[in-house]
Amino acid sequence: MDSVAPGSLQSEDVAAWRQRWQESNTPWNLGRAAPELVTVLGAWRTAGRALVPGCGHGHEASLLQDLGWNTVGLDVAPEALAAARQRDPRPQWHCGDVLNPPSIWQGSFDLVLEHTCFCALPPRCRQTYAQAVTTLLQSGGHFLGLFWCHSRPDGPPFGSTPQELKTCFGSGLRLITLRQARHSVEDRCGEEWLGQWQKP
Repeated sequence: MDSVAPGSLQSEDVAAWRQRWQESNTPWNLGRAAPELVTVLGAWRTAGRALVPGCGHGHEASLLQDLGWNTVGLDVAPEALAAARQRDPRPQWHCGDVLNPPSIWQGSFDLVLEHTCFCALPPRCRQTYAQAVTTLLQSGGHFLGLFWCHSRPDGPPFGSTPQELKTCFGSGLRLITLRQARHSVEDRCGEEWLGQWQKP
């Protein structure tokens, strides 16, 4: 096992996700942006620079691009980005680790949009993720996430609870809303929670 800092992704973690993409083993993919995010973001009247960490197929990045955002999709798997780029060349697709983002990105995003990245990270990485999100946002920027809150040991990878979300992101960001999603796909009804935070 690699010697890496606590809260970091290990090479085994990255290799496992790359293998999933190589085998097209991506059962979480809806084939479109999550309905809750389509509804919520469609009601926003502002746009700016946005980041989608763990963007995967890139449907949420494409949604933001459609809504006028200058969007960056970030993923550790180049296979994911190749598929996303082929489907939609408009966003900027960047291969990298959100837990260790480029320093030039510090404070440069108006929005960080979370969907299925948090649940894919090993729990040891969650506080590092929260710190990275806070660092990436500019003052007044928003962190919007659609989270999978469940307690099933078989996944999708790592469940959470609303209280854990409050604790994880509450140190650097101000909570605006955290509620159960109203527009989930059928097999996720009751398990998706929408959270919005703002950087002071």
